[in-house]
Amino acid sequence: MADTGTPQRPARGGKQPPKESSGLLMSVIRTLSASESNEQRDREKARLEREYRKSDQRLDQLITRHDQSLKDVMEIFKVVSGRLAESRDRIRTIKDNLAACKRLLHCKRDELKERWLEGVEHKHVMLLLEQIDEVRDVGERVGGYINKKHYLHATQLLVTSLNRLGTDLKMVEALKEVNSDLHARREKLHENLIEELHKHLYQRWTKEVLALRRQGSGRDSANALTRAGSDRASLGTSKADKARKNLQEMMATPNKIKGLESGKSLEEDVSSADPEANPQHFMAILVECLALLGKLPDAIETIKRRMQKELSIIIQRTTQQIVDYHPSAPPDDLPITGLAYLKADSRESKLLQELLQVVFEQFRLVVAAHQSVLGSMRVSADKHGIEVHLYSMPDVWSKVQAAIQVMLSEYLDLSQLGTNQQQAPAAFTEAATDISSFFTRKRTPRSKTYSLFKFEASYHAMTMNSYLMEQAAEQGIDGFDTTSGISVADGNKSSTKGSKTSALTEKALVCPSSPHNITAIFNPLQLFIREIEEALGCSPGTHCTLYVFINDYIKDAFLAQLHIETAGRLEQATKALDQWRTCKEPQLLKSLKISRPLLQSSISVWQSIEELRWLLSALPLYADHFVSMMCNTLMNYRETCQAAYRGITQPDSEDKRIISATWAKDEDISRFLRDLPNWRALQAGVSSENSIEGDENLEEVGERNRKEAEILTGNLGDQLIPQHEILADPSQLRTLAHLQESLEWFGTCIIKFATSLPVKSTSAGIMASGEVPPVSDASVQTLTSLAKDFEELAHTCLLVLHLEVRLHCFFYLLPIARGGGFATGLDSQEPDSEVLKLIKDLATIDEALNNTLHPRKCKYIFEGLGPLIANILMTSVIHIRRINENGIKKMCRNIFSIQQQLTNITMTRELALDQARQYYEMLYHTPEEILNAIMNRGKQFSELEYINALQLLHRSSPGSSQESLQVHLQRLSEILGDIGVTV
Repeated sequence: MADTGTPQRPARGGKQPPKESSGLLMSVIRTLSASESNEQRDREKARLEREYRKSDQRLDQLITRHDQSLKDVMEIFKVVSGRLAESRDRIRTIKDNLAACKRLLHCKRDELKERWLEGVEHKHVMLLLEQIDEVRDVGERVGGYINKKHYLHATQLLVTSLNRLGTDLKMVEALKEVNSDLHARREKLHENLIEELHKHLYQRWTKEVLALRRQGSGRDSANALTRAGSDRASLGTSKADKARKNLQEMMATPNKIKGLESGKSLEEDVSSADPEANPQHFMAILVECLALLGKLPDAIETIKRRMQKELSIIIQRTTQQIVDYHPSAPPDDLPITGLAYLKADSRESKLLQELLQVVFEQFRLVVAAHQSVLGSMRVSADKHGIEVHLYSMPDVWSKVQAAIQVMLSEYLDLSQLGTNQQQAPAAFTEAATDISSFFTRKRTPRSKTYSLFKFEASYHAMTMNSYLMEQAAEQGIDGFDTTSGISVADGNKSSTKGSKTSALTEKALVCPSSPHNITAIFNPLQLFIREIEEALGCSPGTHCTLYVFINDYIKDAFLAQLHIETAGRLEQATKALDQWRTCKEPQLLKSLKISRPLLQSSISVWQSIEELRWLLSALPLYADHFVSMMCNTLMNYRETCQAAYRGITQPDSEDKRIISATWAKDEDISRFLRDLPNWRALQAGVSSENSIEGDENLEEVGERNRKEAEILTGNLGDQLIPQHEILADPSQLRTLAHLQESLEWFGTCIIKFATSLPVKSTSAGIMASGEVPPVSDASVQTLTSLAKDFEELAHTCLLVLHLEVRLHCFFYLLPIARGGGFATGLDSQEPDSEVLKLIKDLATIDEALNNTLHPRKCKYIFEGLGPLIANILMTSVIHIRRINENGIKKMCRNIFSIQQQLTNITMTRELALDQARQYYEMLYHTPEEILNAIMNRGKQFSELEYINALQLLHRSSPGSSQESLQVHLQRLSEILGDIGVTV
């Protein structure tokens, strides 16, 4: 240990700045200098020595604690110092050696250069040998990639190899065969790429769309349709799900290509078992391969040239698969219908709609695929600096519309429209066409066959002509038969026109061609047209060519033919020989929910109205036109029915009349009859099976019937009815009954239909497909007015029948009293011949009406006949000159026979006829006995009836004087007056 008195160097870590050390030293010197005594200096010295010793002790402790570390540091320092010395020696030696080498290399410079050049040559030869070995195997490798559909690797390898053969290995004679083989593979690869691209653009969607649609409708995927000639099995559940996901992605993001979202290079996964799993990525690879081959411009031209043809093949392939999947229905299973249109639930309609929907879904995918391919082409062209003239999406939509128009031309049978029309086109220039000429009786003119219209100047004809010319020009290039859509060999290029015609006639269709097919596909077409116009960005008021084609076809062809067919059906239904024919088919009556036979003409016209009503939802854009056709049809049928009614109720001679029809037209009589409770009850309950009873009691019914009898008797007066003023033929009454039932049913149907129609309003929303569109309020009011006209005519017919039966009673009963024969000495047991005729006539009328009219209407017609007949017989006594007991018996027999017949008809006893019989039995008594009976039992008849009876008894007693009659009448007046006061 160092001497404690010797100053020690402070530790490095404790070294203070020089400023602080000097300040401390100056402080000590200043203290020692300022001290006044030695003691003070000794104290300061002692203090410094004490601090010094503490520092020395601390230093010793630190040295003791870090002794090993210090030794290690010294050893390491020693080793490093030695290595540094060795390094200096080696560097010095290297410098000397480099200087010597430099001198030697300078001496052998030419020889070294020669050896370097030989090395470079050998290295290049080795590289060429490696390339030659690689090029020799390129063919097999490219084939392997192509077989696995790894086209990007195949193309890159092929392009790289051909570049080597054209540059580095150009002079290698042994590789000429390899070069030719690779060029051939290049062309074949180009063809394969084009075919694969077209396959993914057009072909692969048919099977997947059909399978997915059928799985979506609940069918088993195992039964999914397979494409003809395809070796792939049906889609399984997982594969179907994967296909559905791919289709959805294709539709949702047609411009999104995996691997190119952010400018990345396109990559191909060679380890993937299904390179086609992502169709967008696969088509992008195909486009990239074409760009690498330098064939992108040619591919674009090929796509544009084959686009129309491929779309037609899609339609044909889909049609054939639907036909194969749905075998023809057996004849017994075919639906029986009288309508000329494809109904929504018919087999043909479903097949045609399925075809259209499947084709539309494929075309949507084709458009999405083209959009994806166009995006890939732009990327590849920019990437490789290729100048191309791309087609646009409007071009694709234009081809799609042209293909749909060709398909529609086949199913709408455009070629037959011109030859099938027999009516001049001028008759159909307006929607509300007058077809009354079809209801007039005239000789049928000889039909002339000429075209109703032509399509040469239509958009469809121009599209078809350009398409056929394009296909004819293309056929000479690649031998494609446009009629069948199948590629043919070169030897078949010279096929005759007859073979094409036969191929066209054998083309598969899911349903027969007919102009009425438009009704089944119009709404799906409109939805697809809306998609097209949205995709094309059509401004409001402008439409695509497909819309123009459909609109022109419906206006120029379908509506014209519809007018002719409707008029023809109406003419057939209302012919003079058939207009009174009734329909008694149980199946048809059950379908119409009616229980009585109706006129065939009414059913036929209603079926025509139903067809037009169905067309409202099938062709909603032309709803007002169809409603206008309904109105014209109903107006013409109304005229026919009115003419038929007049033919029965208005004889040819103007000076003759049918009294019942005249009374029914009389406003006072008609209003009186319609105000009666029985008419109101009939109108309130004729449509229901529940009877309305209890509204009137027996007294009210009797009073109403007596009032009606008095009104009719008073209106007729005392004159007899000629036979030509009644409808004596029961068949005419049956015809009126049929007309009444038919028109009432027909008018009710029209009213229900009119009230069910939605009316146009400013707040109307978007109509769903298949719903009846709103129509104008004026059209609904016109339909309602026409329906009320039919109902009014039906009510008139019922009133005529009601009055006609009563007029028959007048016709047969009035001559009885005027004919005499009531004072003979013979007691005949038979009623009068006129009564027998009336009984037979009533039975015949009842039989004619009972099977024709509703029971309520029959009850209305025959109810009240008893009071009327009683009134006729009781008022007839004024026309009887004389009567005796035999005459009274004869009249009672007449009343009993009539009463018996009416009871058989109405199934109720006619009490009014009992009163009439009692009235005539009263004539057995003398005037005094009659007056006494009134005094004792009260009044049973009216004062006029008693007066008439007393006058008849007076005429029947030859010895009776006029004074006795006046006495009896005076006493009668007094008795009835007393009774009236008493009452």
